[in-house]
Amino acid sequence: MSWFTASAGVMFIAPDIHAQGGISAVIRNYQRSGFWSKCRCIHFSTYRDWDSKFVRIIYAVWRCCVFLPSVLIKRPAAISIHTSTHGSFYRKLFYILISRLLAIPVVIHIHPGSFFEFFAKGNTLTRFAVSTSAQLSEGLIFLSESALKQFHAVFPKVRMAVVPNPVDVELYESRNRAPMKGNYRILFMGWIIKEKGVYDIVDVIPDVITHFPQAKFIFAGNKEVEQLKEMIKDRHLSQYAEVLGWIEGKQKLDLLLTSRLLLLPSYSEGIPNVILEAMASGLPTITTPVGGIPSVFIEDENGYFVPPGNTRELASRIIQMLGDDNACERISNLTSRRAKEFYALEIIGRQLENIYKNLVNQGI
Repeated sequence: MSWFTASAGVMFIAPDIHAQGGISAVIRNYQRSGFWSKCRCIHFSTYRDWDSKFVRIIYAVWRCCVFLPSVLIKRPAAISIHTSTHGSFYRKLFYILISRLLAIPVVIHIHPGSFFEFFAKGNTLTRFAVSTSAQLSEGLIFLSESALKQFHAVFPKVRMAVVPNPVDVELYESRNRAPMKGNYRILFMGWIIKEKGVYDIVDVIPDVITHFPQAKFIFAGNKEVEQLKEMIKDRHLSQYAEVLGWIEGKQKLDLLLTSRLLLLPSYSEGIPNVILEAMASGLPTITTPVGGIPSVFIEDENGYFVPPGNTRELASRIIQMLGDDNACERISNLTSRRAKEFYALEIIGRQLENIYKNLVNQGI
């Protein structure tokens, strides 16, 4: 199907744009870029994160049922499958198979840094499903070079490319950042689960407040919210920590612009959106060198690395940054500049435009 005779350019298969999670945030950013309209992109929702598991299942089944008529009506020139691991991947298998039966080129966009581990340590059926999907696709897109290299060693004949996540830099440039002096607000933003290192942060609070009793830890996210609240309460840290749950929009923007530090001491990552949002907002970050983070994060320019699970070094870095206003201001200026130069919406949009136009005309 020619790019110019297709009704739609690229159909993006991904969770609902209102769902909580990184893939939905990426799709929202794509929609705000010139790439989306220029390449006549459309979004097909496969999942919504309602509280009821039964309703989530019904929605997922319903979307499978309406996919075929949607494709026949919209006639996309290419289909972009955005996937994570486990349930997310298994749901997308149906869409990959139907798209290929209809002879529509498919690109699989892999988001988590743990996807290779999901493949390598999976059972025989999982490894077969991933292998088959890769072979059926026109190509794979990864968020980082390190993730691409892992799969290239296994599937050397499959076309692959690297496209980082984008960030809406202009959204932050229109607002003023709070000064570092007198600011002791420390932010965690993301899924509240062990893999994100959130409980390591709780472990270091007593050390930090010994040096800076005015420090305030803010936790914003979903998943194990009540468990985190109970832990903070049981350790008598409620005076120094606040758990907000999931936040979006203006509240999220305000937190990024009024905090002094972002903490993301993860054990596994792709390229987390919050790292890019912190960069765009000029927020110094303490994180870990896992997954795709080292491909976008430069030590002493965006913030600092600590080893995963090393709470002693994490506490030391936090204390150091709380005591050095000049270092925080310097990193704030450098990190926002890097976001604008490398990860702005239009920069990433041009990369995607080149990939998909090349895909339809010549192959990725």
